[in-house]
Amino acid sequence: MKVTKVPIVLLLGLSLGVSILSASSGSKTTTTLSSSLNPSTYGLAVTFTATVTSSGGAPPDGEIVTFLQGKNVLGTGALSGGSATFMTSTLAGGTDAIKAEYAGDSNFASSTSNTVSQVVDKDPTTTTLVSSQNPSNSGQSVTFTASVASEFAGPVTGTVGFYDGSTKLGNEALSGGAASYTTAKLAVGTDSITALYNGSTSFTTSTSGALSQTVGTGTFIDSSMSWDNVTRYYEVYLPANLPANPPMLLMLHGTRTGSSDPEPVITLNWGWQSVADQYGFILVKPASTYNSTSSQWNWNAYFMSAAFTPAESGTCTVPPATACPDDAGFLRQLIVNLTGQFNVNPNQVYVAGFSSGAQMAERVGVEISDLVAAIVPASGQMEGQQTPPPPVLAPGPALGPISVQEWQGTLDENLWPCGYGTTYYSGVLFTLDTVDDTFNYWSGPNANACTVFQTTQPLCLNGVPNNANDAPTPGMRGLTGNVATGCTNNTEVQFIWEPDVAHSFQQQYDAVRWQFFAAHPKQ
Repeated sequence: MKVTKVPIVLLLGLSLGVSILSASSGSKTTTTLSSSLNPSTYGLAVTFTATVTSSGGAPPDGEIVTFLQGKNVLGTGALSGGSATFMTSTLAGGTDAIKAEYAGDSNFASSTSNTVSQVVDKDPTTTTLVSSQNPSNSGQSVTFTASVASEFAGPVTGTVGFYDGSTKLGNEALSGGAASYTTAKLAVGTDSITALYNGSTSFTTSTSGALSQTVGTGTFIDSSMSWDNVTRYYEVYLPANLPANPPMLLMLHGTRTGSSDPEPVITLNWGWQSVADQYGFILVKPASTYNSTSSQWNWNAYFMSAAFTPAESGTCTVPPATACPDDAGFLRQLIVNLTGQFNVNPNQVYVAGFSSGAQMAERVGVEISDLVAAIVPASGQMEGQQTPPPPVLAPGPALGPISVQEWQGTLDENLWPCGYGTTYYSGVLFTLDTVDDTFNYWSGPNANACTVFQTTQPLCLNGVPNNANDAPTPGMRGLTGNVATGCTNNTEVQFIWEPDVAHSFQQQYDAVRWQFFAAHPKQ
């Protein structure tokens, strides 16, 4: 019996010896983990450093350490001088359990680090809110758009609640950091609209500033008429409180590229509605013709007929029209129709315009000055011509004296104010006259025959704006230009530079523009 036991004991001892050798192969290692920033903020980069030590020195460079969040692998780092690093900016908000594992080799045993409780605070956010139409009318659709930006991370996700005071209007999901809510049920008066970003595990909540949405009881009328067998579209806005014989303002849009649907064109917000409510005038926004080849809406301003298709001209012929399509004829008839329909004061009909619409307003000033008392073109001079000057083309005499207030940005590179720059309309290249050419026409014998000038400085000098040397604009701090008075029938011609402004319609000046109109009725 003893003989049989001895081999068993020896075998057990031999087996135990192999196990011990396996467990103790290589030097014992210790892995220590640390964080570069704890607590951190979502979106900010955090670097984890794993340091591997042993009594036999550091493991060889290049060996791999694995970094884990719980059981999920975040990434790896190669040892260098006994340390490996891993950087991340995508840890979720809250507390994350991070550890590092060194796999070991034939000389160094594996080891797992201590657990680092990485606290990740939420990324702060800021919410801003804008309105698609302010002021608006009762029953009119208004879209509020909230934009949510974070301080550190990329696009914010989650939802936004829209509120009218304390009443929740609706909840919308963010897409690309923005969410929109549309309603036509706002109460008449001033509504305090806010947007509340509801936050997430990674982003803090934030509330926009209150947006004062003015909701009036005026009336919008979208209508159309036929001119030269071409359907022409326009929108009329009637404020709630109008005098018995109200003034009327036509606002001519700039070039628009898009579909043939006129609705987005005639409903463009130029900032005039609140001015119309305040001062009591009818606002009209007509549409030009649509070029189906270029997908552009443009007005046929002076010498630009080559940019238009036969479909835009309809049955127009020259004569009797001065150009085809006959935008001047359409606008004349529209003014006549609306003056009769709404009992408009015939001495207070005005036209403003931007870009292509500004150039058309110049044409209105020449050809419809028997009906129109004043024009305000913004960012658009008198004409464009296919053959570069000289000579600079110009229209003939205006039908009557007319007050003019021109606005132009010094940085405009679409309709260059100086130097005879070029632009394209529906793919056709035109050379533009300068603002000096236009100002000189309006103050000269073909229009208003003005005799007194604020300055003798040109508006352009050496092909660039001369705004630094032009005269200060009366009542407009920081703006310069020129003013011509002593004109026929007490008309006035103003030119105003908008410093450091590119090709854009500056709505903050609408009240000033209206005051110019109101001060210059037809004599």
